Amino acid sequence: MKLLVVDECCFTRIGIANHFTDNVFASVNCCPDIDTALPLLASFKPNHILVNLSNYCRCTTDNQLLSAFITAAWRATVYIYLDVPYPYSESPLRIASNTFLFNKTVLPIALKTLSKSPSELMKDEEAHSLFSPQELTVMRYWMSEMPNYRIAKKLQISAHTVYVHKRHITEKINVRNRLEFYSLYNILRYFYPPEPTTFKPVGSASLELRAAV
Repeated sequence: MKLLVVDECCFTRIGIANHFTDNVFASVNCCPDIDTALPLLASFKPNHILVNLSNYCRCTTDNQLLSAFITAAWRATVYIYLDVPYPYSESPLRIASNTFLFNKTVLPIALKTLSKSPSELMKDEEAHSLFSPQELTVMRYWMSEMPNYRIAKKLQISAHTVYVHKRHITEKINVRNRLEFYSLYNILRYFYPPEPTTFKPVGSASLELRAAV
């Protein structure tokens, strides 16, 4: 098995590489950014990828490079970690079939799991979604800044039900408020893309102006 580490911090890259000196992986390759990592997916062909996507939490528009990276990494198990306190979880969250998300404080736990059994987090090989179809629909409208009453009207449900879906969404991703969720959504939307030509990501400026749900 092969491991690819993507982090702009050279000390983090060195630390992770040294963690696997006992040859858990046949080879460990490190690089500082997605731009450098993208061609390695074809040449190095990693089975597992540890990637720091903290900078992309602030990107409210589509990043074609990140999209290409995620698409090209479909054969690998991807572990995304962020230099933020959330998601508030003591273990990696499985957000898609081959992808896990966690804050950087959980990195030692992820490394320990990879050292012992790289496949331990993969409970099954079936298609996986953290959210239900209805939650995904609500989430996409929510991220387009549509108010609850309009979401309710479109989905023919009550405004209270919309609120409940939003609460379940934030609980599942282990965040405490919608601003934290907006930040994570800038990563999640690459795995749960909006319907074509229907939704636009919320702008960062408006996040600070709008009140919590």
